[in-house]
Amino acid sequence: MAESTAPLTEAELDAIRQLDTPTISNALELIDGLRPWTDGFTRPDIVCRFPEFKTVVGYAVTVEIASAVPGRKSVPRDQYWDSIVAQPSPRMIVIHDRDYPNPLGSFWGEVNGSIAKGLGAVGVVTDGTVRDLDEVREMGFQFLSKDVCVSHAYVHAEALGTTIEISGMKVSPGDLIAADKHGAIQIPLEVARDVPRLAELMGVYEAPMIKAAQAPGATPDKLRAAAAEQATVRENNAAY
Repeated sequence: MAESTAPLTEAELDAIRQLDTPTISNALELIDGLRPWTDGFTRPDIVCRFPEFKTVVGYAVTVEIASAVPGRKSVPRDQYWDSIVAQPSPRMIVIHDRDYPNPLGSFWGEVNGSIAKGLGAVGVVTDGTVRDLDEVREMGFQFLSKDVCVSHAYVHAEALGTTIEISGMKVSPGDLIAADKHGAIQIPLEVARDVPRLAELMGVYEAPMIKAAQAPGATPDKLRAAAAEQATVRENNAAY
């Protein structure tokens, strides 16, 4: 396995963009001891607002916000902007709403979407809310959120650069995040370069069962034969 935590090349990032998040998840499960299979991805309450977009990949910029109460101490906006460009490009803004599980006001809309995209971000993952869906879709910026809402209320940033958890996905600044219509997943940097190769191996492993199941006249015996073929594939590949 590769163990570099340096930023990936554009070609390496693009290879990951060709995969959907379930495929990335399957690939990571091939790495023994990497993490429990229940960790590292968002739960179903985080919804992709533009499912027609392809997979986006970026390095995490973490922010904590709140919106329900006026007058609380806010992080200056320019410090938030600085925190974005402090991470390698491309960037993914990951925001924990301290009002979760009942977020009220949106930090995200046309203005902050434009700012983030202008500073090299490709999308946002938040357990809070988003708005201005038509305008943001038009600019090609991805939104994954718990809810959609009307107002920004008293929304403001309260912390930058912390380790946060978004619906089961723990994220630290600089983590590599992939997101698509299924949700978001954190890809450990030390194995990120291996993900496309492992995804290909998983495809080889799955192929016999898919072929047997989709062929006319599928039977349990034919599926057992496919399972035996899968076992041979697993035995012949050290990555498993």
